[in-house]
Amino acid sequence: MKVCLIRPPQLMKVLSTLMKSSQPLGLAYIAGSIKAAGHAVTVIDTIAESPEQINAFNNDLVTIGLSIQEIVARIPKDTDVIGFSCMFSMNWMSDRMLIDAVGEAFPGVVLIAGGEHITATAEFSLSKSKHLDVCVLGEGEETIVELLKAIDEKQSLREVAGIVFKENGENVTTTPRKRVAAIDAIPWPEWSLFPMDKYYEHSMVYGVDRGKSVPIMATRGCPFSCTFCSSPDMWGTTYAMRNIEDVVDEIQYMQRQYQIVNFDFFDLTAIVDKKWIIRFCETILERNIKMTWQIPAGTRSEAITEQVTKLLYESGCRNITYAPESGSPEILRLIKKRVILRNMLRSMRFANAEGMNIKINMIMGFPEEHHKHIWETLKFLIQASWIGVHDMAPSIFQPYPGSALFRKLIEDKKINMESDEYFYELIYVDSFLYNKFYNDHIHPFWLKFYQLFAYLVFYGSNYLFRPIRFFVTVKNIYTQQYESRSEMALGDLFKRLRFKKNQQSVVLSNTTKL
Repeated sequence: MKVCLIRPPQLMKVLSTLMKSSQPLGLAYIAGSIKAAGHAVTVIDTIAESPEQINAFNNDLVTIGLSIQEIVARIPKDTDVIGFSCMFSMNWMSDRMLIDAVGEAFPGVVLIAGGEHITATAEFSLSKSKHLDVCVLGEGEETIVELLKAIDEKQSLREVAGIVFKENGENVTTTPRKRVAAIDAIPWPEWSLFPMDKYYEHSMVYGVDRGKSVPIMATRGCPFSCTFCSSPDMWGTTYAMRNIEDVVDEIQYMQRQYQIVNFDFFDLTAIVDKKWIIRFCETILERNIKMTWQIPAGTRSEAITEQVTKLLYESGCRNITYAPESGSPEILRLIKKRVILRNMLRSMRFANAEGMNIKINMIMGFPEEHHKHIWETLKFLIQASWIGVHDMAPSIFQPYPGSALFRKLIEDKKINMESDEYFYELIYVDSFLYNKFYNDHIHPFWLKFYQLFAYLVFYGSNYLFRPIRFFVTVKNIYTQQYESRSEMALGDLFKRLRFKKNQQSVVLSNTTKL
């Protein structure tokens, strides 16, 4: 069959138009499986094809990438199946518009969607889209191959496990699909179908920009069930580790094929098994592979001992993100985040001693959080700053489809999915002035105050404890040789301000000419 896969444009606020997206690893895996099954596949990576193109959406929202008209024009006319990657719910309003526009332009072509948003909201997505035919749930590599076979041979889709589809106006959910057992048999991501040069030209990376980068995944799933996370719905709680030799072979192939110098590990929980990570680092060293690698998405600390941090650094790991989420043991228990904070601080101390740049992810405003819990988090931030953590991002809790907390808030009628209001809330979650809060114990004014105060507490103490870091940060921003996510964010902010100033100058110049 002839299959066209589409990565939709990115929907965001106007003031976020210089934010960058990295390569879509999940879609590249799907493309690899489709190609390995013998089908002809093309990819339209709408963001990478035109990363600086800004299209009006509505109000103060825009999309980044190709316009809908341009996307439709690039789809091959003889396509049999069109697939959409719908990873994030904040992009749903734009994704829905694109899906329906493509459906109007290609009547009779089967439209499929997959990704975390689709997995969590399959029936909702089918009901809200006029033309979406099939939703793929969870891990998609085996499902998409079976689905294409059923479509090609005109078999009943009821026999394909792990999908929801429309049949005679009704939504049909098939039997759940088991997680892929032989993960080493999954074809590597098919990056040859993506405009890789565009990513390098525009420095589009997820971690810290350390040169030509590509995402990679060494493990799948997460063995934990945090209530704020959609991973249990998307992946289940089975944790699977790839064969180390296969991972390192992929790294060397990407270096030969694309001259990659840095790898961003997209694993949900990158380091769980101590023996695995030690052997991985040793294999990198044995093969004398020269590279840097990062864990930008967050990981746990149980297996990251002093021995492990030495091997991490020696093998090229330069940036690591820990995910404590809260500094309150009570909140950690309520959200089922099974971490011991003192052990995590010890692990961070080891990582700092080796010279790695450390970032921690924190969340404020959980539904059961009180003032005392926030102050415990602030205390933890000072402790983390003291031992050497470089970077911190305090986000406001936002319920995400597929998570246990999201389902609870739906039951309590605090989230209304029938309008687009909820999706606007997701987009504005980092706007500070327009945050939606789901906490009845702390007034929104104080949550906003705490968010700002957390920045002041962490970075103020950080520069107080280590004054040299302030000057290093200024130098890195000025030279654009970033070492941390915060430096990249500040660098992008200055670019954004210059961008706005240039726009105003152009408008003033045109007005003068008139």
